[in-house]
Amino acid sequence: MKQAGMAMVEALVASALLGLGLLSVSGLTSHALGTASQSRQQMHARLLAEEALDCMIVRRAFCPPSKAVLRASMTYTVLLERSDITPWLTQVHAEVQWGDVSGQHRQKSRFQTRVSTMPDWVGLSLP
Repeated sequence: MKQAGMAMVEALVASALLGLGLLSVSGLTSHALGTASQSRQQMHARLLAEEALDCMIVRRAFCPPSKAVLRASMTYTVLLERSDITPWLTQVHAEVQWGDVSGQHRQKSRFQTRVSTMPDWVGLSLP
């Protein structure tokens, strides 16, 4: 009779340990999925910022100062800003904002570069 009771206690302890192990694994999985999602969002933000900066670098006629882009069911807002450092040098900032639908958890990344505003032919020697 004591043996049967001990086997029941051992089974109960083993199932409790198994449940605790499974619970911790599910917590790690949830954390990994959240980190992967955040990494994907940051990658999309970086790509959008690079596109906006490239638009300014190649001096297209119209680079929108602000635009909203929908990628992977997330709305990203790209803001472009330029400021003159010298008459021939311009600083370009691209800020990308994104977040959940409620707007409570907004994130943003800011990227910048400098662009020469000198004509392309300046500095070339003619034969």
